[in-house]
Parts: sequence; C-alpha cells; structure tokens
Amino acid sequence: MSDLLRVSDFHVKFATIDGPVHVLRGVDLAIGVQERVAVVGESGSGKSVTARAILGLLPASKTQVSGSIIFQGAELTRLSERKYRALRGRAISMIFQDPTAALSPVFPVRSQLRRIVARDGGRLGEAAIEEKMRQALVDVSIADPERVLDSYSFQLSGGLNQRVMIAASLMNRPSLLIADEPGTALDATVQEQSLRVMERLSEAHGTAILFISHNLGVVRRFAHRVYVMYAGRIVEAASTAEIFTNPRHPYTRLLLASVPRLGSTDLPLGIEGSIPDYHEEPAGCPFIPRCPAAIALCTAPVVMRSISESHSVACVSESAQE
Repeated sequence: MSDLLRVSDFHVKFATIDGPVHVLRGVDLAIGVQERVAVVGESGSGKSVTARAILGLLPASKTQVSGSIIFQGAELTRLSERKYRALRGRAISMIFQDPTAALSPVFPVRSQLRRIVARDGGRLGEAAIEEKMRQALVDVSIADPERVLDSYSFQLSGGLNQRVMIAASLMNRPSLLIADEPGTALDATVQEQSLRVMERLSEAHGTAILFISHNLGVVRRFAHRVYVMYAGRIVEAASTAEIFTNPRHPYTRLLLASVPRLGSTDLPLGIEGSIPDYHEEPAGCPFIPRCPAAIALCTAPVVMRSISESHSVACVSESAQE
C-alpha cells in the first residue's frame, strides 16, 4: 500500500516561560491510501499536537519543528500559510474533540457549510450548493436537514453537532480525515453511531482516516493499524490484531489491562504514576519510572526495532522479545 501521509523523525518544541518544552520526539508514522490508522495513548502523550502539526495549526511564533511531513508527495513543513489554507478543508479535513465548540455559535449551520463548499473551488449555482449541503447532512443520517441547516449550533444536540462536523469534514471528499477524539463529549450510543457514519462515508469516498483516541474498544473495531504514543514518542506500531493479541511494549500491555472487561467484577487498577515532565530530557526510555519490566539497558537511548514486517516496538526488555 502506497503512503498517503508519512511523518518522519518529527520533533516539536514549544517556547514557554520556563524554557523550551520538547513535546514530540522523533515521531514516525504513515497512513496508506484509504487506510484507517489510530494513534492511542494517555492524555498528554502528544496525540493532538501531532494532528495539529500535520495541519499546520501550531502557533508559528512559539513553535520550533524539525523533521518531515510528506502528504501526497509534497513536503508540508515547507508550505506557506497561503498554501496550507488551500489544503485544509479540501485535501485534508479535521474533526475536533468538541463539536459544539468547533462550530460557530453566531452563524447558522447553512452559512458555515456554505463556506466549506466554497473551498472546493467549483462554481456551483445556488440550487446546486443547497443540494450539496442538504445531501451532506442526509449522508450522516440527519432526517430533517432543512431544520438543521437553519439552526445554530447551540440549538442542536451534541450528537447532531457531531454529525454536522462529520458532514462538513467529508463534504469536499478529502483524501485524509483527521479525527481527534471524536465523540469525547458524547454518550456511548451517539459516539458509536457517529463512528459508524464516519466509517461508512470514508469507505464510500475513499478517505483515509487518522483516528486519535484513548478508547481502545473503539480503536479495536475501527482501525486497521495502531500507533501507541507515550511522552511524545511512538513506542509500538502494529496491525490492530497484533496490538490486541500480542502487545510487546509494557506500556501497551498496561493500557490494555486498564480497559474494563465485560462480565468481570474487578475494576482495572490503571497505570501508576504519570507522564514525565516535558521540560526534562530523559536519558533513556521515558517509561522507566512506571515500567514493571525495566532493566539496566533501558537507561540507554531506545529506538524502534522490527519484530515482524508489520510490528515494531521501542523496548529492550525481555517482555518485548517474548
């Protein structure tokens, strides 16, 4: 499968009052055409920063980046802001965590969708624009599109706002959709419905998806491949089946062990400790303070190594080699 997007040795540093903060440390990931790839990890792992970096949404005056982001053969780190704006909403779209906050409360849905249609660059007549917006809402299973088009975001439920966001992000048939914790603010039933809509439309339009989540149950059903991120690094990458049946990194294993099991009366304990301070530069593996399998070799720089053609891990402990 050819790569639609490839991020290579990507680093991000933020300037803060307390000094530079190194939040992404050599991130490597790839997404194939029409592939669904998930990035998982605890809050603060660097997942959302990765997504915003791909879209060029990090504050330029306070951010230092290095490495490569290649999308459809073009190096995104060299794009001007004008060219990046032409890319967003067309070739790449994004669904943000909170759909209600992402939609403007001062413009009706119709006005906001109309601006997205305009980004496609085509010269559609009024009737064609109205039909495109109406059909986009029908495609996400909204039964009364006219009412929704005339509504403001605060007049709609969280589930409807989520569907409007999905419709908006897929309206111009992007090659890549970045979904950053979609449905986090929604109940489980509405979240599942939204994911099914997104899955169906991505297959119908041939859109690849970078799916950012901490919900491993959703990831298992939705993604083809999974990247596990910890403290700004990718620590394991494999097919979804391999991640769930043969996890190699101790962090991945603890993440999976933290998921409640149906039929079990025992609550998972979670992972002790917290993600390390990004102001500090760890000498070796940043997971050492929380890792039950840490050994002396973990204090040396750790790099990703291949276990198989489709599975790699950044760990030198015996548990990663089993």
